[in-house]
Amino acid sequence: NMKLGGLGPDYETIKEKVKKLKLQKEYSRQIKEYNMKNIAVVHRLPAKPQVSSVSRQKALEYAKKIPRPKTFIAKQPDQEVKEALPQAPGGPSLPPLPSLESLWNRHEKEKELVAAFKALHIL
Repeated sequence: NMKLGGLGPDYETIKEKVKKLKLQKEYSRQIKEYNMKNIAVVHRLPAKPQVSSVSRQKALEYAKKIPRPKTFIAKQPDQEVKEALPQAPGGPSLPPLPSLESLWNRHEKEKELVAAFKALHIL
């Protein structure tokens, strides 16, 4: 009685695997119940009593005496502008930035050039 491979599923091995999974689940459920019972019985350890050490007290006293850092004070608007424009070392300041209108005009001219190139099918 030799069993050869077949085209269909092997129901016997599937049943064995299902049975094994059921046993594993049952075992894990039993362990979980056991652990929950033991955890409920065990009381938490009491908190450690505070030990007042001399070095800690000295450190706390020192911390109270240290001056606190000063809070940020709002600067004058003139000072902010000077800090915003860094100057080159040993040379004149940076060139002035172009105005928004001149940049807008330049943008419009460049848009017209691009449109002309597209009309000529160059781009």
